[in-house]
Amino acid sequence: MIKLIKSERLRRFIREDDWEDLGISTPHLIIRSIDEGRYEDAKALVRYMLPEGKGLHDLFCDWIWDLLTKTAEKRGEEATYELCRATQETWMLRRTWKALLKMSVEERVYFNAEIMRSHRGGPKQDGGLDIIEEEDRISIKMDPCGSGGRMRRGDPVGGTPSRLGPPYNFGVTEKAYPWSWSRKNVPYYCIHCAINEILPIEWGGYPLWVTGYSDDASMPCYWHFYRKPELIPEKCFTRLGFKKWKLDQ
Repeated sequence: MIKLIKSERLRRFIREDDWEDLGISTPHLIIRSIDEGRYEDAKALVRYMLPEGKGLHDLFCDWIWDLLTKTAEKRGEEATYELCRATQETWMLRRTWKALLKMSVEERVYFNAEIMRSHRGGPKQDGGLDIIEEEDRISIKMDPCGSGGRMRRGDPVGGTPSRLGPPYNFGVTEKAYPWSWSRKNVPYYCIHCAINEILPIEWGGYPLWVTGYSDDASMPCYWHFYRKPELIPEKCFTRLGFKKWKLDQ
């Protein structure tokens, strides 16, 4: 039997089902509830499913930023870039880049919107996004994104403060680097978004999307998908230490 109980310790609902049901995934329980005509149970489980996975998601994001902070403290800031790049240029981004090259710009937006919805962004931390269509590009607006944006601002849903202050005190770049968009005070966590642009430029001449990052944590983040590579502004290359290539050659 399904039992959603309000936990005073966790300050949210948690499943305290009978043992034979406790190991069944929540999506399967939602389907079962619908099949059995228990629609209010299905709605309750849908509402529960979002916070069910949020804690682990947020923990891993926080952990990554802390690991990168410790790396910078012990090995220097350049080591954080080398560490992120070493993973992104092999199995992670390399295979994604190859797949995205075969997609239209619209398909890239569909695919990345799916990723960012699962990244639990938006003011309610439920994956809410805004899609903005303009003549030269399509943009995904995240206010905030579910990782760097949430951690910089603090999380009103989880009731936790900004990771830039105590008890976290996670680090930011002390200097401006190409891998921090030629800015300082960029969270070590967020530099992977700059590397997401750097590597495709090295491999193919242009980034598949451009990150809209603000020094003001209260501002939203964006991923801009330009309809054609030649429409990407020069400044999007120079901030990463590149000159815009002549893409028609």
